[in-house]
Amino acid sequence: MLAQDTKTVQGEGIFGDFCLCLAWSMGRHMLGFKEKPIPAPAAQCLLVIRQASRRCRKADLALESLMQTDLAHCLQLRFGRSFEQPAELSPEQTAALLRIANHTSHRVWSDQAISEPLLQVLTACALSAPSKSFLQQADLIRVRRSDLREKFNQLIPSMPWIADAPEFWVVCANGRRLRHLFARQGQAFVNEHLDALFNASIDAGLVLMNLIRAAEEAGLVCCPISVIRDQAELVSGWLELPQHVLPVAGLCMGYPQSPRNPVPRLPLDASVHQDRFDDQRIDQQLAEFDKRWIEAQSASTGKPATAWTVDKQKQYSKTQRPDWGAFVRKQGFSTD
Repeated sequence: MLAQDTKTVQGEGIFGDFCLCLAWSMGRHMLGFKEKPIPAPAAQCLLVIRQASRRCRKADLALESLMQTDLAHCLQLRFGRSFEQPAELSPEQTAALLRIANHTSHRVWSDQAISEPLLQVLTACALSAPSKSFLQQADLIRVRRSDLREKFNQLIPSMPWIADAPEFWVVCANGRRLRHLFARQGQAFVNEHLDALFNASIDAGLVLMNLIRAAEEAGLVCCPISVIRDQAELVSGWLELPQHVLPVAGLCMGYPQSPRNPVPRLPLDASVHQDRFDDQRIDQQLAEFDKRWIEAQSASTGKPATAWTVDKQKQYSKTQRPDWGAFVRKQGFSTD
């Protein structure tokens, strides 16, 4: 049997020789034999292992260099300028930043379902986001029932990716819980003003972003849906939202069907300021961005593209959600 096993291992080449040498040495030790030199192939095996180790180190260095190049390249595509690789970043940190820099919204999903344990982990990570004064004023509602999903699908027929998404959630700003702390003590809530609305909305935004980040780390992709606020009262009725709870955005989640390239963003110096706000170069920055946007969109679609400034001006030339303030006040929030 030993001879047969030996032939089997030897048939595996140099790795088999190494295994044979290791087994031979361990067997002698277990049987109480005094140490003797291991068979001749061991020397060659050790040499190969050392060479492989050096190759692995070179591969690690090459991968690290590639990640650095990819991060710099991704950011350059985003912002239209070169970036220097920070020397203090480890390969793991570089890879994590690359995943953030590569973020894109997706609207096409694979058929793969998201497991319940993963959804629990994702929501826990989402609700680990920072919270204003630790008030924890954000909630998540999973839309599961088929009839309820169908209502959302019919509400926004221009967005079929909602119907196709394996998961659809609604992120809410919840000012109700904080007020309940006062009500159960028979005390008046003395901060009924715009800041209370602002705080809950910011908490919801942070949880939304954390949910997206967690999902992407788990290999999922997402698409936020702000258009649910176009019919905020209807949506609130479907979800049975009480006073002081607002629907901030929907979120589609699923596994990607195919990758997407990140889209350009405004130049960094258009949005990052030093010591004071400065938009003296706004027209130059917008012109530069329009050029990059048109080039990227044309390359992606193979069709002529519209300038970003023209597209966004057109988008907001129509009144959007003029009744949002009235709805917010109806839900019990003050806008004063």
